[in-house]
Amino acid sequence: MAVLENIRVKLGVFITILIAISLLSFIVDPSTLSTTFQRMSADNKVGSMNGKTITYQDYYTAVEQNKNLFESLYGQSLSSEEQLSQVRDYTWQNYFDRYVFEPKAADAGIAVGDQEMYDLTQGANISPVLSSQSAFLDENGEFSREALSQFIQNIDYDATGTYAAYWDYLRDQIYKQQLYSKYDALLYNSSVFSPLQASRAIEDNNLTSDVDFIMVTVGFADDSTLNITSNEIKDYYNKHKEQLKQTANRDIEYVMYEVVPSQEDIDDQRAQFETLVAEFADSENPRNFISLNSDTRWSDTYLSKDDIPEAFRDYAFPARGVTVGPVSDINQEGNVLSAVRVADRKVMPDSVYTWYVLFDPTDAAKADSVVAVLNSGRNYDDMHEMGWMTQAFNEANNFTEFNAVFDVPVGKAIAVRLSSIQAIAVLKVTDRTKPGERVKLATLTKNITASDDTYRDYLMKATMLADKSDGKYENFTAAVREDDLPVTPASRITEATRRIGTVDNAREVVSWAFDAKEGQVSDVITVDNKYYYVVALTKARKEGYIPINEVSSNIYDELALQKRLQIAADDVQATTQGLGTLEQMAEALGTTVSHQSGISFGSISAAIDPALIGAVAAAPKGKICGPVKGQIGVYMFQVLDTEAGAYYTEDDIALRTSQEAQYRQQYVSTIMAEEADVKDNRARFY
Repeated sequence: MAVLENIRVKLGVFITILIAISLLSFIVDPSTLSTTFQRMSADNKVGSMNGKTITYQDYYTAVEQNKNLFESLYGQSLSSEEQLSQVRDYTWQNYFDRYVFEPKAADAGIAVGDQEMYDLTQGANISPVLSSQSAFLDENGEFSREALSQFIQNIDYDATGTYAAYWDYLRDQIYKQQLYSKYDALLYNSSVFSPLQASRAIEDNNLTSDVDFIMVTVGFADDSTLNITSNEIKDYYNKHKEQLKQTANRDIEYVMYEVVPSQEDIDDQRAQFETLVAEFADSENPRNFISLNSDTRWSDTYLSKDDIPEAFRDYAFPARGVTVGPVSDINQEGNVLSAVRVADRKVMPDSVYTWYVLFDPTDAAKADSVVAVLNSGRNYDDMHEMGWMTQAFNEANNFTEFNAVFDVPVGKAIAVRLSSIQAIAVLKVTDRTKPGERVKLATLTKNITASDDTYRDYLMKATMLADKSDGKYENFTAAVREDDLPVTPASRITEATRRIGTVDNAREVVSWAFDAKEGQVSDVITVDNKYYYVVALTKARKEGYIPINEVSSNIYDELALQKRLQIAADDVQATTQGLGTLEQMAEALGTTVSHQSGISFGSISAAIDPALIGAVAAAPKGKICGPVKGQIGVYMFQVLDTEAGAYYTEDDIALRTSQEAQYRQQYVSTIMAEEADVKDNRARFY
């Protein structure tokens, strides 16, 4: 148990990180699955990869298995949407590894053999996955082979199977990390410059030029003389079609009613709170009173003056001859009422430096003997470094029993029972910060909430709009115009969209939008029991290529720009014909000569047109060149001088090669997913 509890204590604060790495499976209650499946539609395909279908049943089972193992290993349940989303993402990644990445690695001849796995787990080349696990670190924070060996030996003696599950998940992570590492190395080492490429790159980037140039800008106003045909637009569309892919998406317009307390609600609840505060002041057991009446739980943490909300500082420091402090709004929204009593006051440090060792609850006698040994001034070899501990950390991680250590003198030890992980901790204090006066506050809070009448009023407003709309967009627009209602658009939302406007969890709105037809208006959609939506679907787009009619105006603008540039280039060519200097050309074109120093082929500057940089790199010294069509205008230029330097070296080439390799590695998964035709439909179910 000691190793497992060590894992829980040391890693409990990093739960969300651990979820993102590998987890293994436990058995899921089939009755839970049955209930869930009955709610699903006939199309229960969560996704597909390489032609393999992932059903909702299989995916849900895998997610629950991973979730259960995490909760078993770390002694804490998953409850937040963020944590559950991370488990689902991890589970999806497992499918991707199995169906897409591992076959690709095998095709490339990459494998991780049995002997290699032994070296990574127990041999001479221990994997970082193991060496970073706190369960296998010694008191100096170094990897301990002895701790690892002891853990492996104990696997067969663990009747719960948790040791075996933890070891399996570590091995799985080691295997995948090694496989990805080898694949990344293969990609990295394939990013090379030939000697000819390297020589050319050094030559181009060490040659800088000083340039005089003139630029004639093109206009962007509509020009009726430009003749751009539908065939030209269609031809451009076909040539660039692969850049015009889209996932299924929707455009909506909506009116949202956010339920907030009315002034009557606020006044009524303030009056009720004042009555409650009077009872709080007379209560003989503040802790029980808080448990029964407060919207926040009791806290055993002792606070310094700086840790106390400003509204209560003068009440708590120094002590006043009053029972209850002032009533105050303690958050920026002004919707939480709060009052405090000083439950206790003591002089104590805010942090202590501790060492610990964990025992099974059945080993209480051994724990007491270790405390006796430590308090006699002797050492106990199995102690591990905990580091600096604060009461805030203990409360956040449900280890408030540890707070007893703040009353322990330096050099002394105590035994503490930890109910959250069913263990006994022996803690020794080796250092502490300077003690100061601190107080424990009994804090009574009440959230100001909307009353049933207020909810009814907002629902009635939303219902009236939905009724007036009668499911039709033209009725919706007429109703919002008549009642002067604020309409908010949301464009190109996908099935994976979670946030609509300022609301983070608006999945109901997204689900409706993907089930509705264009021009349809919803009934009232309730989100988080706080927001009422009436939604109109204005555009429904299918997955695939963006239709030409939706991008034709953009294509027209691009073709128009190219034609303007060509017309400008022809005009510059004709106007400057026979002129011998840039100054003469500038005068004829009604512009001026500009100068730029130090232009090289590797120049990166928003102030210099890339087309001009490329032309300068290939131009002979002294010759007037052009016209060159750039991004916003046409250039004539003359290279005045060139200088060969030595600042771009083989080290720069190596850096560039490394950057290109890293860039490619970033897109490996995306490219593999495209080739494997990965379809992710999880947003339909979560």
